[in-house]
Amino acid sequence: MSLGADAYTSGPVDRAAEDVRKGDADAVLAVAVRSYAAFAVHVRFDDGMTEEVLPVLWSVITEEERETYPQRLEEFVSRYQERLVRLYAEYGPQSPTAKYGQRELLAHPVSLIALERLSAVRSRYALAARWNGELPDRWLNDVSTTWGVGGLL
Repeated sequence: MSLGADAYTSGPVDRAAEDVRKGDADAVLAVAVRSYAAFAVHVRFDDGMTEEVLPVLWSVITEEERETYPQRLEEFVSRYQERLVRLYAEYGPQSPTAKYGQRELLAHPVSLIALERLSAVRSRYALAARWNGELPDRWLNDVSTTWGVGGLL
């Protein structure tokens, strides 16, 4: 396999962003959007945040995981459904905290992917490392604290 110049000049998030633009993460995003609707009905979310966050999340899903990750996300949502219902009711886009601009990431379907990644210690720290400097710390800290794994950044 030959590596192009981009392999040396772009980082993992840049490469993941290119994969996302090519549609490689579409199946995962579809699961997140469909699943999210069960927790936050009639909510319009900002696609700009999705475009910012998805490449960082995609960069911590390994090549080996990517093909089966949509099913893994569905299993996560099913396994934690009751907890997710409570979490989004208390902190999601229709909650009192959302009115004050807190926990912004929970107002977006990609928050489900972030929560799944935070559930495994190995991916939790990889996510924190990739997030750092790419996106606002408070987005990840709010979600990780809400999920019960403490602020990571």
